[in-house]
Order: sequence, then C-alpha cells, then structure tokens
Amino acid sequence: MTGLAWRLTRLGGRSALLSTGLTALAVAVATLLLQFAVAGNFAFDARADRTAWRDAPEADGTGSVLLATAADHFGGDSITRVDLAALDDDAPAPPGMDAFPAPGEVWLSPAAADLLADVPESDFLARYGHVEVAGELGSEALAHPNELVAVVGRDAADPVMTAERFNADAVSPRAIDGFEGGQADSVYGFYMILMVLAAILMAVPAAVFGAAAARLTVSRRDERLATLRLIGATPGQVMRLTLIETVAAAAAGSVAGTLLWMLATPLVALIPIDGGRWFAADLWSGAPWMLAVAAAVPVLVAASALIGLRGVVISPLGVARRVKPKGLKAIRVVVFVALAVLFLIATQLVSGSMVAVAILIVLFAATLAAVNLIGPWTVQRLGRVLARTARGPARLLAARRLAEDPKAAWRTVSGVAIAGFVAGSVALFPMLTADTSTQSTETIAALVPAADSEALAQALTTGLGDGAAVAVVDSSGYLTAGDGTTVIEATVSGADLEAARSTMTAVLPGDPPEREVDSSIMSNRLVGSVRTGVTVVLAVVFLTAAVSAAISAVGSVLDRRRTYRLLHLAGTPQRVLDQARRQETVLPLAFLGGASVLTGMLLTAPVIGAMGFDASGALILGATLAAGTASVIAAGALARPLLRSVMRDVSPRPD
Repeated sequence: MTGLAWRLTRLGGRSALLSTGLTALAVAVATLLLQFAVAGNFAFDARADRTAWRDAPEADGTGSVLLATAADHFGGDSITRVDLAALDDDAPAPPGMDAFPAPGEVWLSPAAADLLADVPESDFLARYGHVEVAGELGSEALAHPNELVAVVGRDAADPVMTAERFNADAVSPRAIDGFEGGQADSVYGFYMILMVLAAILMAVPAAVFGAAAARLTVSRRDERLATLRLIGATPGQVMRLTLIETVAAAAAGSVAGTLLWMLATPLVALIPIDGGRWFAADLWSGAPWMLAVAAAVPVLVAASALIGLRGVVISPLGVARRVKPKGLKAIRVVVFVALAVLFLIATQLVSGSMVAVAILIVLFAATLAAVNLIGPWTVQRLGRVLARTARGPARLLAARRLAEDPKAAWRTVSGVAIAGFVAGSVALFPMLTADTSTQSTETIAALVPAADSEALAQALTTGLGDGAAVAVVDSSGYLTAGDGTTVIEATVSGADLEAARSTMTAVLPGDPPEREVDSSIMSNRLVGSVRTGVTVVLAVVFLTAAVSAAISAVGSVLDRRRTYRLLHLAGTPQRVLDQARRQETVLPLAFLGGASVLTGMLLTAPVIGAMGFDASGALILGATLAAGTASVIAAGALARPLLRSVMRDVSPRPD
C-alpha cells in the first residue's frame, strides 16, 4: 500500500508533489507554534521553582538560618532584598552562591551589579550599613537574567533580623533549616493563568490550521480515491492509502517544526516578561512533552483526513460525478451560540477558586474552537447573498465558489477569522501605567511599631539633617497606621531621594521606605508583561493566518486547476479568474474579520472590560489588524503565478 501511495503521488506530477509539500509545510508551522504554546507553561514553572527558596518554610526547631525579605526601590526599579543571618556554623549556602554570606557582605545579581556600578554608596549600599559586594548570584537564585536581587549577610542580633515586615509581599524574619521546599511568589500563579490563556489563544488557531492541512487539494485526492473505490478498492484500503499519504507528509512536517522550535528557542528567550528575558533552558518543556506535541499534530491531521473521507467511502460515484453537496446545517450556529452564552453566564458566576477559573478557561477555549464550526456556515450564506446580487462575472464566480464549497473557502480565511476573534478578545485589556519618575520634591514613608515611633523619628531627623522634614502621621500614600503601628514620613528634595532612602532604610529596621508611586512599579511591570504578551499572541495568530492563507490559496488553485483550465478554454480571461480568486478571499475576509473582532470583544467585555479602557489596547488591535490583513492579502497573491501557469498548461494530466 505504501508503494501504491508513492506511485500515485509521483504520477500526479509536480502538482501532487507540491500539494504534499504544502501539507508538510502547514504541519511544520502548526507544530512550531504548538511547541511554543506548550513550552511557555513550563517556563513560568521554572521561574517559580528558582525563586521559592526566598520563602523557605519555618524550621520545627531552632533552625540554622534566619531569613527575611523585602522590596527595596531605586529610581523606578524594585530590587528584591533577601536578609540572611547564620544561627550556627552549619548554615547552608543559598542557591546561586558559593558560600553563606557573612555579616557585612552583599551578593548582587548580575543585572543589579550593572545597575549599581556607578551609583554612589550613599545612594544604595549605605542602606545596608558598612558592606562590600562579595560576589554575583548565579542563575539558580534568579527568576530571569534581568532580575534585580541583593542578598545581604547580617548578624543574628541585627534589628533588621527581628523587626516584623508589614508588607504583604515581604517575609518577616523566620528561622529555617534550609532553602528547600519554599513557596513560590503568588505573582507566578497569576502569570501561569495568563500563560494558559495565551497558550489557548495560540494553540487553537494552530490546531485548526494543522487539521486543515489534511484537507489541502482535497478535491484532487477525493476524485482519485473515488476512482479507486469504483474499480474495486475497499473502504479499508482507501483509508489506509489516505493515512499513508497524509501521515507521511505530516510526520515530516512535525519533525521539521520541532527542529525549528529548538533552533528558535534562543530568539524566543529574548521576549521580556515580568521585567526580563528568559533563560533558554526554561523554554525546554522536556523530551516527553515535545515528543507528545510532535506526535499529536500528525494524529490530528490523520483524524481530519479520515473525517473528510466520508463522501468517498459512502458515495464514490457522487464524488466522481461532482454532485453538489448539501447545505450546511444551522446546528453549527446553535452550538456556537450555546457555548458563547454559557461563557457569558460563567463570567457572572465565576468565583476566585481555581476550579471556577479552569471552567471559564475551558468554556472560552471551546467557544474559540467553535468559530471553526460557524465559519463555513457563514461563508455559505454570504456566498448565496453575493450570488443573488452579483453584477459582474468575477463576483458571480467568487460567490458561487463560496456557496458551493464553503469549507474550502473557509480554510482560506479561517486563520483571519480566528485571529480577529483573538484580537477582539484581548483588545479591551487596560494597559495604563503610572509615572514613577523622580519629582522635584518627594515624600517617602514606612510603617513602624507605634511604641518606637518617636525614638525612630528623632534618629531619622538626625540622620537626614536639616534638608528633610520628618513627621509621625496616621497615613501617607497607601500606608495607613494600624493596630500597634504608625507611619513615619520624610519630605526631601528629588535630588536627595536615594540618599534619603538609604538613611531611612538604615534607621528603620522593618519595611523599606517607599513613595506612593513605588507601589505602581509592580503593576507597571505586570501591565508591560501583558502588553508584550498581547503583542506576541496577536503576532503569532496573524502569522498563522497569513501562512494559512498563503498555503490554502496555493492549494485551492491546485485543487481547481481543471476548472480553471476549462473556464480559460471556454474564453474566460485570466484577469476575470484572478479577480474571482481574490474576491473569494477578500469578501469573506472583510465580513468575517470584522464580525469575529466584535464577537471576541463582546464575549470578554464582562471579564476585562470593567477594568477600564485606554487607547493602547485599541492601537495594538488596529495595528495588528492592519498588518495582519495586509499580510493575508499579500500571502494570497502568491497563488497568482501558479494560476497563470495552470491556465497556460492545457495538456491532460496523469491524475
């Protein structure tokens, strides 16, 4: 059977080999994108695991190490500070360090060392006392290569190692036995949810594209298989022949896509998320998962090919005689609307539990996938309307094509429609950032124990000198006095801001002082990550759409080369046929593209629309839609030379 499959492909000439190559190319692109979508989820896990040592569990006994954390600020940057003090001589070295830090030693991450290289000690290092930089942290201690971290060696009797931290993101001093078994920062849980959504938004179009790869040049294949059925081939033989053809091409494409992903990993690692790029190893999902993805795509292609054989198996004579297929059922619309309504209902009932979030994500993924159901039905209805209103031969030919073979026409524009749905889904996400630059006059404050407030304020007044105004207040910025705590604030000139921070940090042993806008540093980083993620997702889905349009356009010409030849021999000018071919793409593209964007916006408006609106999301949406649409139209133009070649060659073909 393998020999027969190869013989039929070879006898089909260059067009048969080209169609096989198109299938392999489509699968390679789909596999590459799916590997990317899967790897992203492992990448955040790796970051979380490497930073969990900073929140190590409290020791059952006396422990061997005192640990505390805080967030220092420098300009518009946040620097994670880890305070460590040895309780005995057996204190283990933290991850990424050769030895446990002695009192008076500071270990900096490479990015922090670069940032502080030319900074006077009074503006930063002085906040830790009389210290010296002892070394740089290794990658085992860092979330990413650009993370800003300072590990400070302390004496166990240092007030810093006994003062409680009131900031929810800080760790108050605790005794630990070692650095294993810690809890990852909660922000990575949020990033993982976003990554799952991003993976769905990228994986669904890629999977649809991969499944459509099995249907390229489907008419040519169905005619050939129908002929084999009519001369005695059994349904099982036809199925095996189809599987051999499609799986062989898909397997080659899957291997190529996986290799391309491995080569592209260092480039993908440059994408900055959460303040920095990636370690390339983070994007390695592991051999089992990579093999699973590489195997899943050919299986998907094989399943799609077998589903497409129903007409050949059941009615080979109908396929051979080109009997007009029945219209698509409206049940497709019912399924899509039902899923969309369920998703909207779930957005109103969802709670903060992970189960509820998982249900919401599954419903959204199902709704996105259902776009592939309603798409052909919409194309068919659009074709019928256009056929009744056509005023020229090109429009009439395009409309009849849309009405009579909506599934094939949908494959050309499906990438755009799904990309538009994705773009509309994320367009409303607010991307506002706060200005954290230094002003001419700054107020910085910290929470302190109420019982020590007067003594600390006096010490701070002495340390800052006459250029600063120190006061004990009930609130300052986002800091508010609570039970047993009060707020100390200092007003200084912007030029003295960092020196004042250092003095306050040295005098006040608990939470580091902060400006009101410092709390926006983390939110700005999150918004920047979301903006980058949205841009990457839109770039990926529109790239998928462009490649899908190009391959489908070429496949469509190969599929209908007999029709094009006959129309040309009957006197239809090449210009008219080329116009009809373009309109087959542009007409549904204009209608479905806009409709899918609006549908995506309406579905996600209850979830993210209430967060606010700003122009940046709309600008990203407009830019990606314009670039994506232009690339899809340009990709479709690649089929024009092939169309000219088909019409010039009027000789009979072996197939």
